[in-house]
Parts: sequence; C-alpha cells; structure tokens
Amino acid sequence: MASTKKTGKGSIVKIIALFGFIVLLLFYSFFLLKSKFLLEANASEPAIETKVPVDAPEKTEPIDDDLKVDDKPKSNSDEEKPTEEEPAPTTEPTVEPAPVTVNPTTPEVEDEQEVDEEQEAPKETPAPPSRAVYLTFDDGPHKVSKDILALLDQYDAKATFFMLDNNIKHYPDAVKEMVNKGHSVGLHGVTHDKNKFYQSSKSVVGEMDQTQQTILELTGIETDLIRTPFGSSPYMTDGYKAAVETAGYKMWDWNIDSRDWQFRDSRYVDSVIEQLNKLNRANQPIVILLHERPETLAHLPKLLDYLKAQGYEFKALDSSMHPIQLF
Repeated sequence: MASTKKTGKGSIVKIIALFGFIVLLLFYSFFLLKSKFLLEANASEPAIETKVPVDAPEKTEPIDDDLKVDDKPKSNSDEEKPTEEEPAPTTEPTVEPAPVTVNPTTPEVEDEQEVDEEQEAPKETPAPPSRAVYLTFDDGPHKVSKDILALLDQYDAKATFFMLDNNIKHYPDAVKEMVNKGHSVGLHGVTHDKNKFYQSSKSVVGEMDQTQQTILELTGIETDLIRTPFGSSPYMTDGYKAAVETAGYKMWDWNIDSRDWQFRDSRYVDSVIEQLNKLNRANQPIVILLHERPETLAHLPKLLDYLKAQGYEFKALDSSMHPIQLF
C-alpha cells in the first residue's frame, strides 16, 4: 500500500511539472513572437521617413527654376504638368509659314514690333528747336543805344528794350528810333532800387505806370511789356504779381542770362552759347538777357554771327506771346 501511494504521488508531481513546463514554453513563445513583431515594426519606420527627403528636392527644384523665370509661384496643378508645358518654348523660335496653326504666336511678335516702333518714334521725329531768338536789352536807353540799333540793322535783327524812365528822358531820340525801326519797347521802372521798387504792390505798379506814360507821350505807343528790376524772383510776391496783372501788364523774365553785367568781355557770348545748346530741345521761346552797355556792344557781333550761322531769326517780343517767367 505504501509503495502504491508513493508511485501515485510521483506521477502527480510529474504531471504538474510537465504542465508547468508547457505553460512556461507558451509564455516564452508569446514574448518571443511579440518582440519579433516589435522589431519588424521598428524596422519599417525608417523606410517611411526616407521617402520624404528623397522626394522633397525633386519637387522644390522645378519651382525654384520657375521662380527665376516667371518671378511668381505656381499652383500644385501646374507642378503636376511639367511635360505639357515643356513643348511650348519649342514652337516659338521655329517660325514656320503655317497658315492657321502659327496665328496664336504672331500677335505677340506684332505687339512687340509695335512697342518698339513707339519707343523709337521720338528718336526718329524729334521736336524741331525754335528758330526764333529774342534779344532783350535792359537798363536803357544809353549813349550806345543808337550804335546797338545800327548793328542790329546790319543783321536784319529785331529786339526788345526794357527801359528806365529817367534814361528815356535823357535819350528820347534813341527811343523814337527803336519804335521807328520796328523794335519792341518795354518798361523797367524808375528807380531800379529793389528797396524802393518792391516796397509795396503800389510802388511796383506806380513805377511801371510812370514809365509807360513817358513812352506814350514820347512815341504814342502804350506798351504793356514789363520786366521788373533783377527779375521777378524772388521779389515779386503773389500779391505783386496779381497787382501788375490787374493793371494789364505782361511780366517778362528770361531763360538765358548772358551775364554780360558780370563778365564785361567776350565770355558772355560763350555763356549764351552754352545755355542755348541746353535749350534747343525746350518747347519755349529763347529769351536772352542783355544790357545796354559798351562792353556788351563790343562783343555783340560775335553773338549775332553765331546765332545767324545757326539759322536763328531775331524777333521782338509782343503782347500776344505767353511770357517767360522765373518763378
């Protein structure tokens, strides 16, 4: 009996041990399979990441090239159709006499030709410079006035003389000769003193009125051409300008200052020529400031010779013209 009990207990222990071994084997197999699955999952992740950097440069490079040419980004639909847009440049350089198929490209060529023709038009048809020049003499009349008039006669030249009241009274015969020979006479005031002349709008108009009356009594001409001492800028205020306009005067300045008052030699002629070359393309009358001085008269033939050789015609200012003004 004792032996049979021992054998029964031994078989039970063996069965329990075998069952435990099987359970351990199952757990081991489970963990082995689980670790293998995790390794496979981790191994698959790098394959997904490597696709992004490989494809990215291929997508950005064409966009950069397009930006260099068109200077604008393209939509995703445009990126997906590179092969459809590539043949387009090949059709433009090949100019074929096809009647219908090449019509879409011909308007572009014609438009470019029209634009080029418009751009070249100013070069082909430049505005011709004015062939008239207006010599104006200030501060007269003077003892050399008749000599100036005689010289102008030799060149069949007309000029304009802006004169001072006191000088008119000292050289009345010169003023009469100016009018008789077809020159224009204008007003330059009485005092030629900026502190007195520009004291008020009444002083400006008053000096011009006095000079106008003197010329009217002497020649029978009531001129409305005036030039203020030292020019209109900066002394003629808006109120002064309105006053002389209301009085019926037309105020003239100049666009070429000979600076004969400064040089007092032949350099003033060179100064005029230099300024004249810059004004050849200007759409305005050429008005040259001179003075009735012996030094101006001495070199005036040189200036007249140059202007005549250039084809200019010497004319006098008149009331119908729009004045040149410094402001």
